Amino acid sequence: MDGSKHDEAELLFAEALSLDSSASDALLHRANLRMLQQRADDAKSDLEACIRLFPNNLLARLRLATVYMAKEDLIGAKRMLEQAAENDPESSEVHCYRGEMYFAEGDFASAKEEFEKAMKCDPHNPTPYVNAALAVVNTPPSGGAVMPDVNEAVRLLEKAVEVDPMFHAAYVQLGQMKLSMATDLSKAREVIALYDKGLEYCRTPEELKDICNMRILTVAQIDAAHALHMETLNMQ
Repeated sequence: MDGSKHDEAELLFAEALSLDSSASDALLHRANLRMLQQRADDAKSDLEACIRLFPNNLLARLRLATVYMAKEDLIGAKRMLEQAAENDPESSEVHCYRGEMYFAEGDFASAKEEFEKAMKCDPHNPTPYVNAALAVVNTPPSGGAVMPDVNEAVRLLEKAVEVDPMFHAAYVQLGQMKLSMATDLSKAREVIALYDKGLEYCRTPEELKDICNMRILTVAQIDAAHALHMETLNMQ
């Protein structure tokens, strides 16, 4: 399945389930495959079958919540996440999924609260730090502020890199944010150093290509600013 050989994967999952119709791993992985194939209804059927067989399967409920969100059925997603939370109230993943649901609804304050709960449940999970940073930058300013709390977002993203130096999404978001905040070209060059660090930890060719492209664009911006005798990347 990782090699995009979906037809072969489908046959293998069917064979596994013909040998053992209660093979929860086969149902879960086939549901993932069907989501990749944009067959949400078929994925939903597999996950529901898995839950009927194993009602306490937390991962199946979380995946089913994702299917509901993909189908824009937030009521179904909420119901599934509530059930998942009942099974494991201390799960970092449950809080992450609930935060993503609130984020999709535009309730960024509630989303951040859930991501913070996820951090407490598992301080070594980098995902809630990145998601919380995105919630921060999407929260409308208040109390006379004219901009979101970008410094807090940067702090969260730096923490994500600290807890998991291989987490690609943290480098992407942190690089973009730091570049937008750069007050001079030396600060902008720090973003190149960040991308260089990220390149050391890339796990897939796609991650490598992504960060390489971002590094190339950043270098080009800095070189152009230098050639134009500009002290910042701000064109105004």
